[in-house]
Amino acid sequence: CEKNKAENNPNKPPLTPTQQKETVNEEITLYFGDDQAEYLIPEQRIVQVEKNASDEKLVKVIIDELIAGPKDQSLRPTIPPEPRLLSVEINNKIATLNFKEEIRTKHWGGSAGETMTITSIVNTVTELNSIEKVQILIEGEVQDSLIGHWYIGEPIERSEEIIKR
Repeated sequence: CEKNKAENNPNKPPLTPTQQKETVNEEITLYFGDDQAEYLIPEQRIVQVEKNASDEKLVKVIIDELIAGPKDQSLRPTIPPEPRLLSVEINNKIATLNFKEEIRTKHWGGSAGETMTITSIVNTVTELNSIEKVQILIEGEVQDSLIGHWYIGEPIERSEEIIKR
């Protein structure tokens, strides 16, 4: 019974669960396809991120939201739901995004679909001031294209022309 007395000692500080990191709300802009796969349409979203999170961590959250798809029913997803982002590195204003193979193998195909996927990733990520270009890798490797239509062997710049505001 002495053990129970010690555990119930009011002078003993209570056990606290592992401290959770403080989060803040961040407004982000995601780009999804229109119903004709001609233009990207911006969608604003509020996400929770760790306070003082690095841009790499923020990009991971942003890409997860992009993969989750639009909330607006009139917009179309631009990335299949299966791919995962393996890693993010930002150097000299270039974000290198390393995706699992499913970004290619589960893609629905077509040149318009590939355009929507690549430009939505690039335009969404370059909303961050620290990023001007995006290099897309698949399983850690530079590829010539995602599914055969767009050259992705070098970092890609933002495309304002495809955005419909």
